[in-house]
Amino acid sequence: MKRTLASLMLVLTTGLVVTAQEQRVIELRSAQRLEGRVENGENVRELIGDVHFVQRTAEGGMVFVWCDRGLQYLDRNRIDLSGRVRIVRDSMVIMAPDGTYDGNTRQMQARNGVRLIRGRMVLTARRGDYWADTRIARFVGQVVLVDSTTTVRCEDLTYFEEEGRSVAVKDVHVYESVNATDVYGDSLIHIDSTGYSVVMGRARLVRIDTSGSGIIDTMVVASRLLHSYRDTTQRFVAEDLVRVVRADLSARCGLAFLEGGQDRVRLESSPIVWSAENQITGDSMTIHLVQRRLRSLYVKGKAMAVSQADSVRTNRFHQLTGREMTLYFAEKALERVVVERNATSLYYIYDEEAPNGVNRSSGDRIVIDLADGATERIHIAGGVQGTYIPERLIVGQEAEQNLDGFFWRTDRPLRYGLSIIDPIPAMPGVPQATTPLDERKAP
Repeated sequence: MKRTLASLMLVLTTGLVVTAQEQRVIELRSAQRLEGRVENGENVRELIGDVHFVQRTAEGGMVFVWCDRGLQYLDRNRIDLSGRVRIVRDSMVIMAPDGTYDGNTRQMQARNGVRLIRGRMVLTARRGDYWADTRIARFVGQVVLVDSTTTVRCEDLTYFEEEGRSVAVKDVHVYESVNATDVYGDSLIHIDSTGYSVVMGRARLVRIDTSGSGIIDTMVVASRLLHSYRDTTQRFVAEDLVRVVRADLSARCGLAFLEGGQDRVRLESSPIVWSAENQITGDSMTIHLVQRRLRSLYVKGKAMAVSQADSVRTNRFHQLTGREMTLYFAEKALERVVVERNATSLYYIYDEEAPNGVNRSSGDRIVIDLADGATERIHIAGGVQGTYIPERLIVGQEAEQNLDGFFWRTDRPLRYGLSIIDPIPAMPGVPQATTPLDERKAP
């Protein structure tokens, strides 16, 4: 009985060894000419003309290789390939002018240019490696990946075929043709099956728009992370130290959602918006665009708008607060402000250019109409209350007049080319919120 079991184990073990050896065998299918010789004590076969060979993978699949000329080193189980090299593994096709194929590891290397095709995806690079067993491909140097709507450029990209996952690093640039949007960052991960991507490290979204009148406007969104979701429409989510800059506004927040073909931008997590001379804050905000033009800004929760009242007396600020606020724009200029629920207004008065006190008013609703940036009409409705404080009582006491929640930020992000810079000038004597030092770096 023991001898029978030992004999059976020997047969099974022998079978496993044979199978492993068979998997390493490179089978020549065709060649117009074959020449054999010995180089440095190693058996070498030179295959010339319409060379074609195959090899079985560890999983039982097949790798097919074609080239014009092959130099096969039998002892090392390696082939140097040249001339119209093509390797096929299921739906993956790799082409190169030359390369090497290792039969032991089933690895293909291309060092003088490589091209990968899988369905509608086409990738080119200066160098590439492909491991047939693990179905992992890595490409280095001037990598360009193109599919139906997206072009990705980087210096290093690894593609995991079984997972349908791409990892790109070093100078990543993605162009989305559907929305004419460019995305930049240090690295990117993309999942084929869900259409989800995330750009990490100095992430930046750039969209250049041209209006019907031919005027060009550019929106730049910078953050530490930028998520992209592609289902029925494409959506972007910028996360952590978010900055948004357009010609007509700038913003900061912790989270920004670009939705509806980017005609709607939702800001959350301590958002602040600057438009012309106005600073707007609240719990959350929604920017509405029509044909890429700013039309309204809706502020929900602790809404507050502040603007400097006097360029000489820099500690005087016009202020509006309420639970909700909507700002309406026309041709990039603010034309109306509507404040709802617990609406309060603080407005400094001037007799020509001479200061003449301050008005404080409140009601259920305040509507302010503007023309050419100046207040034209103020309408207050519902539970109206008002107080006038003469000039002599407020000189040197301006901070005491400020409404609850007032602060003034001087770190409005600016656009420089296609990047964002963060100047932070000091303004003594005015309550300010500061910006962390690392946020000041432009991606």
